[in-house]
Amino acid sequence: MLRGEVSARTAALEATRRMRQLSLQRRERASLGQLDQQPALLREEFARIRASDLLAHFRSRVKPKFFPGFHDLKKTSALQQRLYSAETTRLVSQANRIANDHCWPLLGFGEKCFGSEEIDWNRDPLSGFHWPLDFHADINLHRNDGSDARVLWDLNRLSHFITLGRAYSITNDSKHSGQFFEQLAGWRRQNPVARGVNWNCAMEVALRAMNLLTAFELFLRAPQMDELALKELLKTFDQHGAHIQRNLEFSHLATSNHYLADVAGLLWIGVLLPELQAADEWREFGLRELLSEMDKQMLPDGADYEASTGYHRLKVELFLYSFVLCHLNGVEIAENYWTKLRAMLAYMAAYLRPDGRAPLIGDSDSGQVMPIVQRAADDHGYVLALGAAIFQEPRFEIPSALVPEELLWILGEPGLRDYESLPDGSMPPICTCSSMRATAASRAAARTDTTTH
Repeated sequence: MLRGEVSARTAALEATRRMRQLSLQRRERASLGQLDQQPALLREEFARIRASDLLAHFRSRVKPKFFPGFHDLKKTSALQQRLYSAETTRLVSQANRIANDHCWPLLGFGEKCFGSEEIDWNRDPLSGFHWPLDFHADINLHRNDGSDARVLWDLNRLSHFITLGRAYSITNDSKHSGQFFEQLAGWRRQNPVARGVNWNCAMEVALRAMNLLTAFELFLRAPQMDELALKELLKTFDQHGAHIQRNLEFSHLATSNHYLADVAGLLWIGVLLPELQAADEWREFGLRELLSEMDKQMLPDGADYEASTGYHRLKVELFLYSFVLCHLNGVEIAENYWTKLRAMLAYMAAYLRPDGRAPLIGDSDSGQVMPIVQRAADDHGYVLALGAAIFQEPRFEIPSALVPEELLWILGEPGLRDYESLPDGSMPPICTCSSMRATAASRAAARTDTTTH
């Protein structure tokens, strides 16, 4: 403020926010035991029904909708094996390594193994440092002993559950589903709410929640999903949403990819779990803030104001996946935001090199949202392919690249056909994903289209 970089009003707002946050943290610290034991707060109509009926409800519900490739897992799995034979072999092999040996890739360091017995979710797999279960806001992240919280955070995003789930949908092998439930139970025991480094950063909590929502879809009909497992999962989701809400990474001075992930996580939980008491509040707040941050963080040419190609990929995923999820569930997003999303994709297309890879400019942790496939930090083409199918834009297609698996799982078989019809443009759009194109005419058509996946 003294340097003239922010106004006195902004400084006053930020000071007030920080005092309010300290007060919230004092109350959070005082209720640690209660937070960890509290069951999921369900809407009244779901709280009063029997546990068996609640499980039947989740297994039979047609709304809300997850991404189209997850609707009919039997069909998607058959297409996965037919269209991506080599990739499917690798997928099952990776899932077997996870299930049998507790080994999978970690944060660009290659494959790491996490012990043959129960995984220690608080042990840094590189330095061996064991992070304490102190109150999350008290933990000092800056150490000089070789430990790095970011490495442990990547492990605790639990994205490998998506690999297990996709393999389970193909093999129906109970060892894949068994490992999901066993590892998640161990994770919950070792990570009581608001204690430890895995609750220190709300962004990490949000990304973990998104991955768990994806795993929930993949394992919902597994034999291990009984009434107790469902109860514990709903409790976990409710705890994640409440913790994000209590610890939002907002500042009146500046916001970043962290706050964007926070609000996207709340949006996803709110949209996909309307059975929770707080769902409406999280959905409305998450969407409002997501769009506000799009206005704030994206420049007029579609670039990320953090000046990072890595964060640009992350933000495109956050916006694109969230917009698709909202569209599928009848949550309206104004036309100008679809236009901004298209500009972000156009900017991505412009910075890719002729080999289809991205120059690594600025900060990045190689992060992905809901990684269907684990991608290298400079691999951005799969995101463009999704944009090409959604907006029916041939400029976003990467001619030399294989059709990415994400198209099948995010947009379903019709999305694959939309993408493959792009070169000559002879086939008309045939699925609702085409109706997401950011033009006023297509948006009007989408409102009258009754076709669903």
